Amino acid sequence: MAKALSYPLESPPKPGEAIALAGGVHWVRLPLPGGLAHINVWLIEDGAGFTLIDTGMDLPEVRVAWAGPLAGYLGNRKLTRIICTHHHPDHVGLAAWLAELHGVPVYMSRAESRLLREFAGPEDATRPADWRVEAFARDGLESTERLRPTLAGENFRSVVSGVPRDLRPLEAGDALEIGGQRWVPLEAKGHTDGQLLFHAPALGLLISGDQVLPRITSNIGIYPERADLRPLASFLASFRALAALDPEPTVLPSHGDVFVGLRARLEYLDTHHRATLERVLTLIEGPVSARELADRLFRSPLDSMNLVLAVGESLAHLEHLAGAGELEAIEPPGGPRRYQRTVPRAPSRTA
Repeated sequence: MAKALSYPLESPPKPGEAIALAGGVHWVRLPLPGGLAHINVWLIEDGAGFTLIDTGMDLPEVRVAWAGPLAGYLGNRKLTRIICTHHHPDHVGLAAWLAELHGVPVYMSRAESRLLREFAGPEDATRPADWRVEAFARDGLESTERLRPTLAGENFRSVVSGVPRDLRPLEAGDALEIGGQRWVPLEAKGHTDGQLLFHAPALGLLISGDQVLPRITSNIGIYPERADLRPLASFLASFRALAALDPEPTVLPSHGDVFVGLRARLEYLDTHHRATLERVLTLIEGPVSARELADRLFRSPLDSMNLVLAVGESLAHLEHLAGAGELEAIEPPGGPRRYQRTVPRAPSRTA
C-alpha cells in the first residue's frame, strides 16, 4: 500500500507549529497523548483572518501552543470562524475556548453537534447517570474502577473545553466560501454519525478528517450515543462519492502526512474491512459477545480507551454480519448479548 501513495511534502510541521501549503491553506500539527501523538488542523486564509478547521484537544500543552507559537504565526490576524469536522475531543476539544478568545462562531453538522452536547453538555436529569455504563455491559464490557471514567464519558469531558455558546449548523451541500475559494462540505458517515469533509475543487484539496488516513485505519464502532447502528456499511458506502472526485485531490488528513493516492487508499480500506469480516466469521465457533470477540481480534493488553474502541469496533463488525444474515443475536436473561452463526435453512420440499 505504501507504494500506491505519495507524500508531496518533505516534512510535516513540528507539534505546536504550522507551515504554509498552497492556496492559502496552512498545516498546523498539535500534540496528542498516546499512540496517535498528533492531530493535524487547518488554517485557511479568510479575508482579514483565518478559518480554522478542527482545534486540537483541551490539554495544557495545546493551549500553550495556541497562546504562544501559533498566536505568533497568526500575527495580527484573528480567527474568523471555527469549523469542526466531528465531535471527537481531538477535533473539538478547544473549540469553546478558542471561540471565546476570538469572538467567533463554531460550525458543525447537526448530528455532530448533538453528539458533542451528549458528552460535553450538562448531565441530562431525565436519563440515568450510568446510561453508557449500562449500555456497554449489554455487550459484555463490565465497568471497573479503571474503566468507569472512559465508559461514563468522564475522560471525554476532561479534555473538552465545553459546548461553544455560538454553535451553528453546517451541512453537506451548504455553500461555503473561504478566502474567495469554494469549499464543498461532504458528509462521510461511519467513523461517526455526521462527519464533514471539505473539498476545494479549484485547489485540488480534500480535508478528510478521520475518514481517510494514510497509514492507519479509522475506528468504526458502535457506541451507546450513536444513532447509526450500521456504521461499517455507512463507512464503506461513503467511498463511492470520494472515489468519484475528479481530478483526484491531494488529501489533508487529521493524522499522518498530506498524501496523494485517495482512490488507492479507499480500495485498501475497503479490502481491509471486508477481510476483517471474513476473519470474524472464522473466529466464531459458538456464541460470542463483542467483548469476547475484541480479545480475539485485537492484541492485548489494551488501555481503557483502546479497550472501549476495540469492543465498539467488534460490535460494528458483528452487527454488519448480522445485517447480512451471516449471524444472529441472542440475548440470554442476565447475560450479555452474543452473536452466533445462523443455521442454514433446509431446502424446501414443496414443488
